[in-house]
Amino acid sequence: MHDSSPDKTQDHAPQARNECLRLCREAQEQARRGNLAAAFAVLSHAQQTHPADPQAWQLAAALATQVRDWQRLQHIASSWTQLHPASINAWQTLSRSHFEQSQFNEAIEAFSRILALAPDNASHLVSAARLSTAAGKYDAAHEQLTAAENITPDAGDILYALSRLYHLTGELDKAEVYCRRAIDVLPNFAPAYIALGMLCEGRLSKQETNAVRRLAQTPGLHPEYQALLNFTLGDALDRQGNHAQAFIAWQEANRINALISEQEGFTYDAAQHEADLPLLGALFAEPVSVPFPDNEHGTPDTKRPIFIVGMPRSGTTLIESILASHSDVVGAGELPALPEIHDELMRVARNQGIAAARQMLQTQATDWRARYLAALPASDGAICVVDKQPMNYRSIGLIQVLFPDSPIIHTRRAPMDVGLSIYRHNFSRHWPCAHRLGDIGHYYGVYERIGALWQSRYPEAIHVIEHEALVSDPDAEIRQLVAFSRLDFQPACLAPHKTKRPVATFSSVQVQRPVSASYSNRSAPYEEPLAPLRNALINSGIDVASSNPK
Repeated sequence: MHDSSPDKTQDHAPQARNECLRLCREAQEQARRGNLAAAFAVLSHAQQTHPADPQAWQLAAALATQVRDWQRLQHIASSWTQLHPASINAWQTLSRSHFEQSQFNEAIEAFSRILALAPDNASHLVSAARLSTAAGKYDAAHEQLTAAENITPDAGDILYALSRLYHLTGELDKAEVYCRRAIDVLPNFAPAYIALGMLCEGRLSKQETNAVRRLAQTPGLHPEYQALLNFTLGDALDRQGNHAQAFIAWQEANRINALISEQEGFTYDAAQHEADLPLLGALFAEPVSVPFPDNEHGTPDTKRPIFIVGMPRSGTTLIESILASHSDVVGAGELPALPEIHDELMRVARNQGIAAARQMLQTQATDWRARYLAALPASDGAICVVDKQPMNYRSIGLIQVLFPDSPIIHTRRAPMDVGLSIYRHNFSRHWPCAHRLGDIGHYYGVYERIGALWQSRYPEAIHVIEHEALVSDPDAEIRQLVAFSRLDFQPACLAPHKTKRPVATFSSVQVQRPVSASYSNRSAPYEEPLAPLRNALINSGIDVASSNPK
């Protein structure tokens, strides 16, 4: 890899260069033998021996990337950028290390150094736009892609990036046009076929389906693309009525994802999920009351969070879209702040006991509330912000302490439909239960018991919406939802598909359609292959025959 940066640390002593080269070769040999710790140690020595030589830095970064050790990669890249501040490779590595840890603002900041070094490089502008898109900064992404398109019109990667952006902002017709243009330019570009499958909800032609199948079998293809292509293939075959082959494709996608998750140290820990339930019950057995002060302006907080909780794929995005169609509400998507606070609290409960955790909650509640509110996106004058993070179902007790006046909407959907929908989508490493049907069924059982705990403790604070009832009688259900959220009714809430706004979840295409029952009972054609899911649900005490499993 070329590193063109001039550097003050250059040492042209032949002995140092030769020793660095020898150490790099030794590190490569250690890596080939599987001695990764030794390889990293040798490369660290090489970097100290001849800091000006980029080879040792590049090899260390490549090795950390190969084993997906993103924290190590961040450490390597931080030192590399300090010694080689004009190295584009170094800043790219630092940006990626942040991106892979979902530190999007930090990734953007690192990449801004690349744009300063090479402002007229279209490829760099596209990469910057992808980071902006991941961070939800869509205006910045559009500006960067427009600049890239002006430099290199009709480039496939630019067309694809524009398609992805229009997809997220709800401009689906534009998104499909740009996606197909990208495929015309780059007929073997896997991401474009994956995006097309999502835009068309699996309605691909036989020719497109065959192209996806061929690409999924490409030797040496990155495992993440293999998984995504198999999800796309499964959806296409499902739409064509070929249910047996569709399920095989989804199985292969989840097999690959399970391996990736395990490689990164993310595995489903059923025992911990079971152990957390009694901890939550004990932690919130007695009320915790915290008198929150007014904010720094001397007035009460003006933003009121509305929390939508439930299992993934249970209809949380639809509920958010209904509420976000109200003029006083902005939809913020799946926010990470509350799960982070929840995990901090639970670590103390597990390691130090309930008394220590309750003390922490009492002393930290004001700071946690302020931290959550500070992280909310701009509300454009709206008085309510919707947080539809499904994982917050664990945190209803915590919400009652931090935001006692906030509405909590709990979405529910038939468990077999939820399980299949999770299995046929590409869930991140933060959902390690998603890759095996038995794990999904077990997780649903834990979720159900936690939900029952909160329902018994805080029945007046939680509004339960059954997805099947919502799609069969949307008018009545939506009016009740709006009233529970303490909002005046507005007709726009009855037609959320007409409200154009960014949606960055699997349901981004579905919510652009009128509320419909067409997605109900999707598990029916897969009764036999879903037996492991059904058995796990039954073992967890779930009534799989009911849309309301309680």
